[in-house]
Amino acid sequence: MLVLFDIDDTLLDDASAQRSAAAALHGHVGMDADVEAFLDLWSAASERHYARYLQGELDFQGQRRARIREAVDGTLSNAAADALFASYLDAYESAWALCADVNGCLDALVEQHRLGVVSNGQGSQQRRKLEALGIADYFACIVISGDLGRRKPSPEIFLEACAKLGTAPEEAAYVGDRYEIDALGARAAGLTGVWLDRLGSRGNHHLPPVISSLRDLQDVLGGLGPA
Repeated sequence: MLVLFDIDDTLLDDASAQRSAAAALHGHVGMDADVEAFLDLWSAASERHYARYLQGELDFQGQRRARIREAVDGTLSNAAADALFASYLDAYESAWALCADVNGCLDALVEQHRLGVVSNGQGSQQRRKLEALGIADYFACIVISGDLGRRKPSPEIFLEACAKLGTAPEEAAYVGDRYEIDALGARAAGLTGVWLDRLGSRGNHHLPPVISSLRDLQDVLGGLGPA
């Protein structure tokens, strides 16, 4: 079986890295707001404007500028917003770390399955994450929306990964932390979409397969049939 993974908050502990970088940004700009209030503001702005990027309302750089303007100063020029985001980005990259369940999962799967990555984002940055985390060599294919011109949950991005490895969608699984974008997007493309619910937010409308940790993934894949 082909097993495809999301990157952010599936392999990389992105939430912690963003929080650390936002705290550094708060100190850099000397905000009057309490740091915890700023972290909440940054998180909300990031979610809102990244969603706009996914919907095609903003390009990748545009969502970065929108996040800085909402959280810091709405009057910033493009150049000033870019400079501030660059300082945030330096702190963000310094805080990259694997989620604790990743190495054990990949080591358990790689002998029996082919592994790959399908991720939204900027191609160079997403690939750099995998290299920095020391896990790039696990993956037979890496498909990034910024390179392809198609974003999750569009079926094309999942099907591109399957095509690269000559695998039918029904013989592939996709694992990601966002139910609608990852699990439902993959299912709409014909793959088995596995929702990684790290935060324990599952409701009655969330359909299986659902796991709370990558440690549970091997059991789910075993229930899908032979590799």
